[in-house]
Amino acid sequence: MLAFPDPNKPVAEQDDVVLLALTVLGEAEGEPDLGKYAVAWVVKNRMLLKKKGVRDVVMAPWQFSCWNLGEPRRAFLEDTALKAAKNLPMAVWAACVRASHEVLDGLADDPVGGATHYCTNALWGNDDSDRRRPRWFSRQEIASGRTVETTRIGGHTFGAAA
Repeated sequence: MLAFPDPNKPVAEQDDVVLLALTVLGEAEGEPDLGKYAVAWVVKNRMLLKKKGVRDVVMAPWQFSCWNLGEPRRAFLEDTALKAAKNLPMAVWAACVRASHEVLDGLADDPVGGATHYCTNALWGNDDSDRRRPRWFSRQEIASGRTVETTRIGGHTFGAAA
């Protein structure tokens, strides 16, 4: 059954499948279906690692850029919730919901090899030597072995960070 956002609820109070589908939409709208499953799996892998629910994982500050305050994608996702996803092509929303439902219910295999992080392919391995603590996806963290690439799907590189 296709789930839709409840326009009478704030985003953070949406059903788990809907909240994850909104996150997948915000992070992987233009990605192939496998990319949508991959983002959903990163959320689930973090849930398993941290023993937390969808809401706690996706709404944690600075974890998923689509939910960052001031981020244009956040405004788009909030609008999508208010409009019960009627501002989208139904095929796009259905793909996000399907990935979210199947991952949360254990009906889809993990295509990211346990990854708990991802970034755009363009960011992966960038030099970050002028920061105090290098970003998890920086050349320095990769070289140290603290970050390990697990796979690339579409425009994202997936990895596990210590």
